[in-house]
Amino acid sequence: MKNNLVYLILSGLILLAGGCKDDSSTQGDIHFRNQEYALAIAAYDDYLSLKPNNIKTLYNRGRSYEELGEFDKALEDYNRVLEINPDNINANLSIGKDFYRKNIFDNAAFYFDKVIKVDGNNAIAHFFKGRSLHKSGVIKEALNEYNLALNINKDYGEAYLYRGALHLYLKKRSQACSDFKLAKSLNVKEADEALSKYCR
Repeated sequence: MKNNLVYLILSGLILLAGGCKDDSSTQGDIHFRNQEYALAIAAYDDYLSLKPNNIKTLYNRGRSYEELGEFDKALEDYNRVLEINPDNINANLSIGKDFYRKNIFDNAAFYFDKVIKVDGNNAIAHFFKGRSLHKSGVIKEALNEYNLALNINKDYGEAYLYRGALHLYLKKRSQACSDFKLAKSLNVKEADEALSKYCR
């Protein structure tokens, strides 16, 4: 009887200890929401020491590194996610945005395309593919991607802003001004400047 009681107590302590470790990923999420990124990374490290292939935690640790400006470490985590699941939408988007930030637009568009192949209704992927094409001077295709983003999400203010910029480039001033007004109505701050400069 005494041995059974000791066994039950030990089992309970082991479960509690395991539960604390499992909670470290959730604790990391709390730190992330509170913008405590170094603490989030420490919590995610703790969790990943037990479950090194947990996609959600790997990705979230990458996002924490990204918020701290440690882009190489963020990319390591995103690429690790893609080793486990090549179709992971969040990791592909994040790598695409990293290439976009570095002005490597062909590579950026490649990763946004990967997202679109998995989820054709991803407005963010269409928008950033449009931005990548826009920056590369591929105007017609960029315009199409902005249109697709807006077909999916009518409240995508930045897509109106940059579609307006393309309309302006194509000498379609009335369409440009209409897009700038829509962007302004969605609180895109650059829209005010565009309206005052081109739509008086």
